[in-house]
Formats: sequence, structure tokens, C-alpha cells
Amino acid sequence: MKKFQVTGIISASLVIGVYEAENAEAAIDLADKDRNANWNPSLCHHCSHKVDLGDVYETVADEVSE
Repeated sequence: MKKFQVTGIISASLVIGVYEAENAEAAIDLADKDRNANWNPSLCHHCSHKVDLGDVYETVADEVSE
């Protein structure tokens, strides 16, 4: 019988920054260009209270070689 590792994909949210703009698309564009924006957050113990984890919304299974 084959073995599979099943992974649950979750969503999370983190405030990237606050930007003044004409519309939402422009604000996202400003955040995208902001060198100080944190686009790759981690879930270390110290900052984990700032991140709201969501529910598992998808699962994937990858075959594990023996």
C-alpha cells in the first residue's frame, strides 16, 4: 500500500501597513512597493499573537517515497 503525507492549507492575515490612496488597488500597489512591508511573516512565539489563523480550506496529499 502507498503512503501519503496529507497537508492542510490554512489562511492567515497580517496587517502589511496603512497607506493613503485613491482606491484599494492603489493602496495594494503602494504596499507592494514598500520595502518595509512584511510579505513573508513567520509564526515565531513572540509575534504569533499578531496573526489570525484561519481554518483549513484545502487539503493536499503527496505520495511519500519509502
